[in-house]
Amino acid sequence: MKSPHHFMKICAVFSGIAFFCLPLSATPVALLSIDRLATKSDCIVHGTVIGKSVQKDTEGRIYTQVRLHVQDVWKGKVKANPFVIVHGGGILGNRRDSVSGGVSYKLGEEVVVFLAINSRGEGVTLGMQQGKFRIWRDESTKQRYAQSLYHGGKPAKATAGGYRFPAQLPLTLEKLKRQVANSKSPSRKLTR
Repeated sequence: MKSPHHFMKICAVFSGIAFFCLPLSATPVALLSIDRLATKSDCIVHGTVIGKSVQKDTEGRIYTQVRLHVQDVWKGKVKANPFVIVHGGGILGNRRDSVSGGVSYKLGEEVVVFLAINSRGEGVTLGMQQGKFRIWRDESTKQRYAQSLYHGGKPAKATAGGYRFPAQLPLTLEKLKRQVANSKSPSRKLTR
């Protein structure tokens, strides 16, 4: 049997490795509730990614332009369909830029996105990865679910051990839409 000192040495080594492997510039991102995402959003849309292109801005920064075929607008207005979403990073030629914790989109992916609108009228995903919910269908029940990095999860039969945080409980697309509609958004003023 190993001594307690041996165990402490192993823990110290792994702690040191973990410390040096973590990016020093990492900034913690505050967890945003669905209500907070909805309140902060200029626009919330449900659609499918139909195209992507990587570009360089006037300062030489690489960014990705995502074209989203909009199926439904839950909040705000879109001026064009397909609607353009932009995010930092991408691969252009032999140069690859990435944003730690940044969002990414895949061709053909169905999503609900919580967006701020920039000065060019393009969408920018709120909370980096938090503002993007991937939509998927349970083939056995045909039910559609929404899942982001922090919200939504697989039905219980697909979860090993059965334990999860409350925000990781399955979230149907319909429930997400109701939560957005019921959010206390300042842009939804009641008139008499």
